Amino acid sequence: MSHSGFWSPEQRDAAEQRLEQGLGALQQSLEPPAAAALLDYLAEMARWNKAYNLTSITDPLEMVDRHAIDSLSIRPFIEAARVLDVGTGAGLPGVPLAIAEPGRRFVLIDSNGKKIRFLRHVKRSLELENIEPVQTRLEAIEPASLSESGRGDIIARALAPLPRLVEWLSPWLRRGWRLLAMKARFEEFERIGVPDAYNVRIEPLHWPGQRAERCLVIVTLGDPD
Repeated sequence: MSHSGFWSPEQRDAAEQRLEQGLGALQQSLEPPAAAALLDYLAEMARWNKAYNLTSITDPLEMVDRHAIDSLSIRPFIEAARVLDVGTGAGLPGVPLAIAEPGRRFVLIDSNGKKIRFLRHVKRSLELENIEPVQTRLEAIEPASLSESGRGDIIARALAPLPRLVEWLSPWLRRGWRLLAMKARFEEFERIGVPDAYNVRIEPLHWPGQRAERCLVIVTLGDPD
């Protein structure tokens, strides 16, 4: 199914070129069907945005940069077969990562019914069998229910200060899950606010054409392996 009708042919062509450039800057690649699906997802987000208020970014090139490339910048750091995207909103970063990593399962959590409705539409229309949109709050989910091993990766994009995230996710972290928190900037007060039992690792995220400072903060319980 084609989802490019919301964008003009010129916009679609420009978005394809920007995505190719961005993937090259990240030293990543996508098979043509996956790249097309990623652009279809962004076009659907722009189409639904008029009624559902999914994003403040509507320019196709900005959507590629700030939604697709930004999301894929953490792709090398994902290790688990099961990934939980908390506060996913319109599916960021979970949907771009799921398109790029079809062998992993992504559970997309948000309490906003309209956004989950959009994600269910995305799952059906793009035939993304490895995403599971769930309308709920994080505390209502049992960690062991998402993985036979009881472990996985949790991704959070600009959701809350790190100490608060660690407090919310402590039941998961105690089971061996990892937190991957995407941030524009990591302030030292956030590290100080995390209990000493947790290991905090900061990974700067850089790529040519990047517009703003970005980093990934990886939190685990205990010493790093």
